[in-house]
Amino acid sequence: MILFKLISWLPFWLLYLISDLMAFFAEYILRYRSAVILKNLRKSFPDKSEAEIRKIKSRYYKNLTDVALETFKLLSISKEEFTKRMKILNVEKVNDLYNKNISVIATTSHLCNWEWMLAICAVHFKPSIDAVYQEIKNSFFDKLMIRIRSRFGSIPVEKKQVFRESLKKRNLPHVIALVADQSPPRSDEQVIWAPFLNQDTVFYAGMARLAKSFNWPIVFGEMRRLGRGYYEMEFKDICLNPEALNDEQIISKYAEMVEISIRENPESWLWSHNRWKRNRL
Repeated sequence: MILFKLISWLPFWLLYLISDLMAFFAEYILRYRSAVILKNLRKSFPDKSEAEIRKIKSRYYKNLTDVALETFKLLSISKEEFTKRMKILNVEKVNDLYNKNISVIATTSHLCNWEWMLAICAVHFKPSIDAVYQEIKNSFFDKLMIRIRSRFGSIPVEKKQVFRESLKKRNLPHVIALVADQSPPRSDEQVIWAPFLNQDTVFYAGMARLAKSFNWPIVFGEMRRLGRGYYEMEFKDICLNPEALNDEQIISKYAEMVEISIRENPESWLWSHNRWKRNRL
């Protein structure tokens, strides 16, 4: 823990110098998941040339190392400095629902720095935030990430406990924050397929089913990098009345919003994740 705390105290200029070195090592020496990244990019952007694909790939490594080191920065960064670097354009979209005694499901994607997005929401939201996470097998890193995700007041909730916690708080307005674009394991049968980046893609069904169970609106947090270490985010409606849509419609709207964000900033998504390892039968 001390090592990561020391990393968090580094000034940003030195942090990004280290990130550049890490990105070079990952791309050219370690060749970290190079084949997976190229496969994902080629299938997602069949209209792009090989030169364009490799340019996105190279920029992606810098995004990956930046996000990792920026995340550790949350261990010590002051609220004043953090709010200069991370902005929410329309926080009132969530706070207004809270004022009406309505809970909200706030979802996003693995685009830019999703950990910073959670932290800035904790700073500005009136309601408390249940931050959905998946337990990490390594207990040290699990405790480290819980500490990071608790910064500024979010409450980490393991995904298996989300529905139970939602039942407890069904009459208490709050926010459930989750990232829903990762690939479900093959053992998970509660999934929904939707078109996404030119491929038939599997998604967790949980977000849609949770929303429909309590009729809680879903908003999508779209994040953009303004410059190195500077971001802004904006909330957009996925559905304000989930009971009016079926699960497939909700997930399809989410997938569409994620894809639009990725196409605008392709190097900023998590391409090293083996997203399309599961084929539809």
